Amino acid sequence: MGNSSNFGRTPVGSARWVATVVLHRVMVDAAYAARTLDAEIDAAGLSERDARLATEIVYGSLRQLAVIDQRLDAHLTRGRPDPFTLSALRGATYQALFLSRVPDFAIVQETVSIVKHKRGEGLGKLANAILRRVVEGRPAEPLSQERLSLPAWIEASLVTGLGADRATAFLSAAEHVPPLALRVSPRAQREALLVTLREARPEAEVWPSQLLPSVLCAQRAGDARKLPGYNEGQFVVQDAGAGLVGALLGAQPGERVLDACAGRGGKTLQLLEAVGESGSVTAVDIHARKLEQLLEEAQRGGYAKTQLSTETVDLSVGDGGLEGGFDRILVDAPCTGLGTLRRRPEIALRLTPKDANRMADLQLRILQTAITLLRPGGVLVFAVCSGSAEEGRGVADRLEARQPRIRRLPDSVPGVPVTADDDGVFRIGPWLGTAGELPDVYQVVRWEMLDSHSGPV
Repeated sequence: MGNSSNFGRTPVGSARWVATVVLHRVMVDAAYAARTLDAEIDAAGLSERDARLATEIVYGSLRQLAVIDQRLDAHLTRGRPDPFTLSALRGATYQALFLSRVPDFAIVQETVSIVKHKRGEGLGKLANAILRRVVEGRPAEPLSQERLSLPAWIEASLVTGLGADRATAFLSAAEHVPPLALRVSPRAQREALLVTLREARPEAEVWPSQLLPSVLCAQRAGDARKLPGYNEGQFVVQDAGAGLVGALLGAQPGERVLDACAGRGGKTLQLLEAVGESGSVTAVDIHARKLEQLLEEAQRGGYAKTQLSTETVDLSVGDGGLEGGFDRILVDAPCTGLGTLRRRPEIALRLTPKDANRMADLQLRILQTAITLLRPGGVLVFAVCSGSAEEGRGVADRLEARQPRIRRLPDSVPGVPVTADDDGVFRIGPWLGTAGELPDVYQVVRWEMLDSHSGPV
């Protein structure tokens, strides 16, 4: 079992070793923190206590990276070391600045041991010198973690896209872990499943969503795949923000719907429920494996095979021969993912100021193809899980400049507790949350096709 207090032994397999490895992989390999952390904890066989420490170091370091790097850079007068050593220093500095219960010697000794083991005596001495300066300047009280610490350009982008108050609400939700959101199948009863989950997980907190009538929220419920009802397809895991996006399409029974960037299909299944047995959904994605996972989820949920079809198409370059005339089209487009920073703080490591414009160009190309597949009178919904103005209002304005035959729809959708702002953009985020719900940030624009058209837009 991993033991973070055995300084005389090899550091491999300790909580701080695991945290350093994960931070390094996130930094170098662009790995997802959650998946990598789970795998490394399992491989090291960490105790529950050490697993909590490793998790705290990883997510805390990523959420407070700007503050950590500012402190480290003040001492790294010859520049930053190699990525592994830097990852170890980041994790140690997080502990020194934000965790009062961790003693100085534990932070310094084991981190130095980790660096020596992986990078040799010379860098071990560097780590020792830097961390001694860090702990000498350790605050008497831990720094506040109430706010995500991000590069200035990301904060500015969020303020421009969301407004100052909403950006603050989003960034200030850093300490609050979003609940597990379970969208209950129409073939199950939400109240009955609520009782079942509370009985099966008495240590968990489970409650009905106030945003979506089909959703249950849960904290400390563990792996959703191990909950009662999962194997029977009684629910799917879907963030409340994503559920609101699906609802904003307003799909009706009997309609033919296109989910243009379906991914693994959380919204696809939601749309299947909306159109019913008399309707159909075509799910499109550039990644065939994701569509295979979607079909597996549809089978688990017991959806009729005649309702769902899948197509591997890159809509940014063409329609792949898809038959048009859809009643409604959802384009939940690839984006920077800035709206998921609370769940995936590692995103801040990968983005540059140019990425929002680059993704906006891709989103526009997808929309230009998708709109050719919409029937007159049909509804197109564009959504991004990002708060940047370039990816929200900016893309919408650019599409309308190229396509005069669409009309923006700012009116509310019956049963969906989100209203559009004055610019006709629906903005979803933790400011909507009630009873502990903290949706990811989405920007959504709805249009109606006014008349028929032919050829590319």
